[in-house]
Amino acid sequence: MNRRNFLKDTCKACLLSAAAFSMADVLDACGTTMKGFKTSVNNNRVEVPLSLFATSDLQIISPKNYEYEIAVRKNADNTYEALLMRCTHQANQLIPTGNGFLCSLHGSQFDKTGMVKKGPAEKRLLQLATETNNTNLIIHI
Repeated sequence: MNRRNFLKDTCKACLLSAAAFSMADVLDACGTTMKGFKTSVNNNRVEVPLSLFATSDLQIISPKNYEYEIAVRKNADNTYEALLMRCTHQANQLIPTGNGFLCSLHGSQFDKTGMVKKGPAEKRLLQLATETNNTNLIIHI
């Protein structure tokens, strides 16, 4: 094999490997889409029944007439964290994956706590204030 063919074949292999890694992230996101709980926004608040967390500690909330979904995670100490699923790079809706969130626009990745795992985003996801009453989780947006 001459040098030219070796370089061409090596470059092709590198490109295929890079494409495979990129597609793995996209396929991971596609395979784990979650159905959002639809609810209304009243007085800049969203109410979610606490019973929703009986089946899963992570819920995606889809407020009606609101541009972004909200990811809510129940912690082991029965506290709740709500993250606005808006990419901090260019405000694109995020996709939940098995281990965090993915921006399909430029590939930014965030972990379950909203911290940046991969840019171009540089800031963590916006955490929304929460409180509970006897039956509901209240998210302030």
